[in-house]
Amino acid sequence: MPRPRLLVVAQRFGDVAGGAEAHARQVATRLAAADLNVEVATTTARDYWTWQNDFGAGEDRVDGLLVRRFRVAAPRASDFRRAERMAFAEGHSLADEQRFIEAQGPVVPELLDFLVAEGRSYDHILFFTYIYYPTVFGLPLVPDRAVLVPTAHDEPAIRLTSYRALFHAPRAIAFNTEEEREMVHRVFRNRRVPNEIVGVGVDLAPTPSGERFRAAHGLEGPLLLYVGRIVQSKGCDELFDYFGRWRELDPTRNRATLVVAGHAEMPIPDRPDVRHVGYLSDDEKFDAFDACDVFVIPSRYESMSMVTLEAWAMGRPVLCSAESDVLRGISRRSGGGLFYRGFPEFAEALELLLSDDSVRARLGERGRSFVGETYTWPRIVDTYLDLFAEVRARNRS
Repeated sequence: MPRPRLLVVAQRFGDVAGGAEAHARQVATRLAAADLNVEVATTTARDYWTWQNDFGAGEDRVDGLLVRRFRVAAPRASDFRRAERMAFAEGHSLADEQRFIEAQGPVVPELLDFLVAEGRSYDHILFFTYIYYPTVFGLPLVPDRAVLVPTAHDEPAIRLTSYRALFHAPRAIAFNTEEEREMVHRVFRNRRVPNEIVGVGVDLAPTPSGERFRAAHGLEGPLLLYVGRIVQSKGCDELFDYFGRWRELDPTRNRATLVVAGHAEMPIPDRPDVRHVGYLSDDEKFDAFDACDVFVIPSRYESMSMVTLEAWAMGRPVLCSAESDVLRGISRRSGGGLFYRGFPEFAEALELLLSDDSVRARLGERGRSFVGETYTWPRIVDTYLDLFAEVRARNRS
């Protein structure tokens, strides 16, 4: 009996930085190991902001998977911010929304042509990330085969009328967290669509070494770590402000270094207690987790945070923004983190975490146990296989 065919559709795939893209790659690779015939349809872009055609169009191989890359027809529009403002303004039109989606990109009409021509030859098509062109226009072409991984959070875009049909169209939806599912059901009233909370597993480096990371970057003393895009939309401006104010409360006692890892899309404070170490390989990233005392994540908008799960898997406590329903909820359920609203709570939580070894150890161990019980690849793969079996059963009926 031939193996079921699965097509994974993502806006970028392979050697690219990005949580949803890393998620898609991990899931695709694991499902291929579970005896599915997995292929990928994506773009030639490496950068999510410019959508520049960095990869060659045509067939490629990533982790042994067949990857079909389609050329991006146009870069992100130069007037994207204007299109965004128009789409989010009161009294806007559907045309304004369509203009926003196309201006945001990546516009890949050849990928849509492929779905029209070949979509029905796949048993299942897994679409990652609700907001981008390939999903918005691609999923409605193959709704009877589609499973949506929305990676959604409560942001202005998700309330646009143009996305409403998308969340009612697929055969099934794979959510990352309970908070994401509750938000989507509240906004779209689409509980009738079969769904599961799936998430993603955590792959640890085999021999992480905090000492190696500290030596490589000349770091001593208590360390706070942030990993991800260094940009205002991820709360990094607030993080820099709060950290600086905390240090100034008592410069002698409040000693720590804030280490930020990732691509910088905003200015980073030029001060000795803030260190930008750039983009880290997976091994270097886990060395950094092993080196840090506290992992901090200030983002307000997350459907799930892979780096938070990785920090917990390494036994590190997490300090996160309470403005994120997902981060606040997952910290409560795991017992692995503290959350803050405003600077006073940030300062109080940080002082507690850095002054009390037993608190750090207790929170870190709770986080490690939570990840070990919840975000395991066997459970995640089995859940996807169950969703795919339901898709096939509904299509036979």
